[in-house]
Amino acid sequence: MPPKQSLSMSWFLQYLRPVKWRMVLLLFMLLISIALQLVNPQIVQRFIDQATGTGTAASLLTLAGLYIGIAVINQLFTVSLDYLGNDVAWRSTNRIRASLLQHTLRLDMRFHNRKTPGEMIERIDGDVTHMSNFFGMFIVQIVGSFVLLTGILGYMFVFSPPIAATMAVFTCLSIGVMFAIRNLGVKASQAERQANASLFGLIEERISGIEDVQANGGVPRLMNRYHRAMRTVFQSGLKAWLLRITPWNVTVILFTFAVTAVLLISVRLYLHGQITIGTLFLFFQYTQMLNDPIEQLGNQIQEFQKAKSGMNRSRELLSLHSEIEEGDEESLPAGPLSVSFEQVNFSYNEDQRVLHDISFELKPGERLGLVGRTGSGKSSISRLLLRLYNIDNGTIRVGGVDIRSLRQEALYRRVGMVTQDVQLFDGTLRDNLTLFNSNLSDEEVFETIEKLGLRPWVDAMPDGLDSRLDAGGASLSAGEAQLFALTRVFLTKPSLVILDEPSSRLDAATEATLQTAVDQLLERCTGIIIAHRLSTLDKVDKIAVLREGRMIEFGAREALAQNPSSEYFRLLQTDRQEELA
Repeated sequence: MPPKQSLSMSWFLQYLRPVKWRMVLLLFMLLISIALQLVNPQIVQRFIDQATGTGTAASLLTLAGLYIGIAVINQLFTVSLDYLGNDVAWRSTNRIRASLLQHTLRLDMRFHNRKTPGEMIERIDGDVTHMSNFFGMFIVQIVGSFVLLTGILGYMFVFSPPIAATMAVFTCLSIGVMFAIRNLGVKASQAERQANASLFGLIEERISGIEDVQANGGVPRLMNRYHRAMRTVFQSGLKAWLLRITPWNVTVILFTFAVTAVLLISVRLYLHGQITIGTLFLFFQYTQMLNDPIEQLGNQIQEFQKAKSGMNRSRELLSLHSEIEEGDEESLPAGPLSVSFEQVNFSYNEDQRVLHDISFELKPGERLGLVGRTGSGKSSISRLLLRLYNIDNGTIRVGGVDIRSLRQEALYRRVGMVTQDVQLFDGTLRDNLTLFNSNLSDEEVFETIEKLGLRPWVDAMPDGLDSRLDAGGASLSAGEAQLFALTRVFLTKPSLVILDEPSSRLDAATEATLQTAVDQLLERCTGIIIAHRLSTLDKVDKIAVLREGRMIEFGAREALAQNPSSEYFRLLQTDRQEELA
């Protein structure tokens, strides 16, 4: 077995091991069902022979009752097999979904910048859904099909070697063709899944920006892109389907020849008095039954092609590794944390550097204000502090420890960040505030929201902390969302806080409330505040001014504010003129 195929099988089996006993039960029930399928045509044979011969009414009723009883039992087994097969499929594939989701959440931000959420949903759910039948029934139905084929051919060799030989040739040719071209549609199926992923990525991206699309008249262009994406899905899907059904088409042609040959031989034997009319029916029935496992094999080959394309894409996703390597350090010094950047260079893309030789130092408990035009690199500094990206070169230390030597969990336990956009999750108010941390008590939550002035808003909710919030943040105003985000950070008790434009969307009154909350938060930790409104930086200790990714000024806020030749002084003057205007 080639190494790649062996790897695929080992990857496949690791998700089947937890459900192995269910699969054993599934196989056992399938064998019973096959035995019942083989018995019923023989009952019909005896019924026909007795009905055309000297059979009594009682014996015919007995055979009819036996036939109905076996048919009912077989139907119960069929229903049970479908239920158990789907149970096995979902149990195993849900483990794959969990593995993919967990792995994706650990990948770095460069990966997530390249992939849209819609595309990732299709990769995690859509591809795996195509594997569900393969995981649940493939092995069982393959084994069951071969057992049924063996039973039919074995019986036929006992009663009519010529017919058995004809059926055996048909079976061998059908199986040989199917396995020879089993991978014919794999690449086309992968292309189909990629086209679907691109379509879902397009839909998700445009729906999330629907306000801008409508406001700027972009609907016609969006629909044009949608139609082109749909056409790609249709063309790739049609090609994949045509290639997947090729094995089935071949077996249909072979089956037509096999049935014709069996009927001709059976009629000849009947006309020569070598078999009864019941036996002729039995031969015909077994020939029809022979097609069922062949069709099952053909269907499973189609499922195999779809599943293999999904497995290839899933394994490809699981083979990706984050650029962010875990360190070994588990802890940071107690209390507020110092921060230092030492000649840090960074770029999102290789051909465009964002930060150039950034160097500064913050002592424990100090507050730094980052100012500069849009695109100057302020938010990039915050992302690097949280190690969402790797720096090109240089060193970043938090609490005197190089963040590359820290475990990410150890860093996130001590560093909190409030971004411009606040993400709400579908859940209760409590879950959203604590981010599903069950160790935080309601008393701690209420104490924190009281400090931040959110208590009246929480009390106004219909079910208090048990009230459900809409995902996306539609149920909060801009001011409430910012205070909400601050509450989350407060509850984590961080030693270093990064505030990215905390008052960018607030009115003056809400900004004053927010500023009070920020002051309370920063009393016990080191703070870095990124701001366009310079009024929010009145209480910081130091100022860093950025321009085009370079730090052009760094120093004490009061000294820079009183120095007419400083860049910060000029920015203050401009800011005051804009407020007066």
